[in-house]
Amino acid sequence: MLVKKLREQKHWSQEQLANMAGLSLRTIQRVEAGNPASNETLKSLASVFEISISELQERITVIDKKSEDWQSVPLWVSFGLVGIKERNQARLSVAILALCGLLFFAYGGWGEPHKLSAFAWFSVYLLATGWFAAAIHWVDKKSMW
Repeated sequence: MLVKKLREQKHWSQEQLANMAGLSLRTIQRVEAGNPASNETLKSLASVFEISISELQERITVIDKKSEDWQSVPLWVSFGLVGIKERNQARLSVAILALCGLLFFAYGGWGEPHKLSAFAWFSVYLLATGWFAAAIHWVDKKSMW
């Protein structure tokens, strides 16, 4: 998580961060584990790290692909999310892919000579989009954003 990364960049222990932010050690542990943080907790952490709350919230939704957690991600997930760092970016990409697939299906030139070929490519497209969506779901479930 971002909080852990920021804390480690400053060479602080969890206990030091808790003291500086006026939070409990358990709260710091929960935030670093990816659990939701209250607005008061976010305010305290943003103040200690000297960044805005919105930046802290925005950056929390980013995958840290250099973290230890990411190193244990299955290959199908990491390959499925190549180039994707932010949760919103991933969800928008799936929505765009699904829309393009529907447009292809509706207006994709299903003429007789290419009907089978178009259907085959559309099937591959749907499988790839599903794989991408499954990878996003896996990362969501593990709270890795």
